[in-house]
Amino acid sequence: MSLPNWKLPRGVCRGTWDYLQSKSIANDYDRDIADSAIIRLDQQFLLDYLPAIDGSAAPPLVADLACGTGRISRLLSPKGYRLLNVDLSPAMLEQLKQQCQHPEQNECVLANLVELDFIPSQSLSMATCLFSSIGMIRGRENRLLFLRGVRRALKAGAPLILHVHNRYHSLWHPSGPSWLATTWLKSRWSRHWEYGDRVYVYLGLPSMFLHIYSQRELKQDLAAAGFSHIELHAINVPGDAILPKGLFTSLVAGGFFAVARWH
Repeated sequence: MSLPNWKLPRGVCRGTWDYLQSKSIANDYDRDIADSAIIRLDQQFLLDYLPAIDGSAAPPLVADLACGTGRISRLLSPKGYRLLNVDLSPAMLEQLKQQCQHPEQNECVLANLVELDFIPSQSLSMATCLFSSIGMIRGRENRLLFLRGVRRALKAGAPLILHVHNRYHSLWHPSGPSWLATTWLKSRWSRHWEYGDRVYVYLGLPSMFLHIYSQRELKQDLAAAGFSHIELHAINVPGDAILPKGLFTSLVAGGFFAVARWH
């Protein structure tokens, strides 16, 4: 669907909208990410936080926010979990439905991540937002809207599993320091730009947007959204292992998993 810029959904920039509307990207998505180490690591990681299944009650409901073609559904549905799959790409959701082997356990919703009011309060036993999908939301106010929406929908003590890339790992790239300086300076004079924003070429799209977090910013945003228990786990640069805790992980990590809860 073609939309003028002024009609784009809240928090969605032009490059992201074009990405979400592309049938070819959705058709090739699983193949394109098949060699990504982080998609194997994040699935292993979230297994440690799964809610228990009690045979006497309804299976726990897990929301996969920015679900794409449903790789988390394919992991959890065979284990007996119910999945709420949310994405703003009709083509991605169509791929999920075509591949879904447990349709009775899966609900698919076409929705913007900053508009989660359709999820009943305290109905989720777990939520995930992986592959740096929160970074595709433009504007801190909008990212906070998303996080507050998730916090409202989660049961007390239920985890949000979140992945972000690490802004300061750019220091170790040849062009990284200049990018950091440029994005910081641009954030000083443009009210439409934030420190850590990046626009780049991706899968043939010329203006893909991503906000890249720092460790400190991630903690601050989760706390501002109402999460009271926050764990951060640093990920190595290849994306295939969790780093041991250390003084300099905020600089050397390729990214972070956050496990956030409220009580």
